[in-house]
Amino acid sequence: MKKTLVSLAVLAAASGSAMAQSSVTLYGTADAGVGKFQGGKVGMMTNSLVTTSDSFIGFRGTEDMGGGLKAGFQFESSINLRDGSSDVNSAYWTKTMYQRAANVWLGGNWGTLRLGRAYTPSRNALAAWDLTGGARNSIVINTFGTPGNAEERNSSQISYKTPDFGGFAAELGYVLKPDNGGNAKVDLGLTFVNGPLRAGLSYNKQKNSKANYAVGAQYQFGMFAVAAGYHHTANANYFDDETNQLIPDAVSRLSGFSVGAKANFGAASLLVNVARDTKANYDLHGVSYKGEKRTNGLVEGRYAFSKRTFVYANYVRYSSGNNYGIGMRHDF
Repeated sequence: MKKTLVSLAVLAAASGSAMAQSSVTLYGTADAGVGKFQGGKVGMMTNSLVTTSDSFIGFRGTEDMGGGLKAGFQFESSINLRDGSSDVNSAYWTKTMYQRAANVWLGGNWGTLRLGRAYTPSRNALAAWDLTGGARNSIVINTFGTPGNAEERNSSQISYKTPDFGGFAAELGYVLKPDNGGNAKVDLGLTFVNGPLRAGLSYNKQKNSKANYAVGAQYQFGMFAVAAGYHHTANANYFDDETNQLIPDAVSRLSGFSVGAKANFGAASLLVNVARDTKANYDLHGVSYKGEKRTNGLVEGRYAFSKRTFVYANYVRYSSGNNYGIGMRHDF
């Protein structure tokens, strides 16, 4: 259960009428383990492909203004559990203290308007059906992006999310031209979550670039769940097939699919997921190159001690590299 640090209600002294009620919550995740990543030596793993989450600390505030109207904010900062640093040298492309989230929002029965750095709507739609829920070790996100995005978040994003209509919801994000290197960007996520079915459509497009999209669904029956998706990336970054290093100015053209299954055995679970490129190439300075078609995979086992704490072991096949880790995660 989340720990509420501050919760107060202020009464107007002059009139005796009730004012808005506010609260601020501290929350986060601590996730670390021991493993091996991309040919390195066995060592502590944190904020890595073989952990289930990046470690972070967040502050979330809400003001209830009555009549169904609320306002709030969200700040999240990544933490490196190796040394306690803010992890500004991590895989995050944005090197700031609150690289995970920094936004303010206003919501009501009409939906939610959010301003600032936050997850993209296309990422949220993909996480709705991904078997890992968009986890750090999601082979779907690590293979295809979310989709096309180098990061799962947009800075300077203006987004609106509709209320839930019988399981259907839509979220639209927009980044203005001056805030995105002179090219405006639109990002869309459509979801349906009702009963055993979870489905999502992700779409984003930057001006003067082709569109990226993904569509997928998950269905749960009893203790089992299956999921499948199709992914198309037209203008993402490209990483060298041999060194896995970013090729500057390269623009990728990737298409592929993902399939997976998950079984729950009480406190334990086992997940298997595979992502396969059916098309892989990139353009560099007006020249097209063929890339390597990859088959990536994830096998993960978990055992939960409680709703907030579990241990895990996973094996990740990524870009011809064999990666593995065992660890523990605690959410607070």
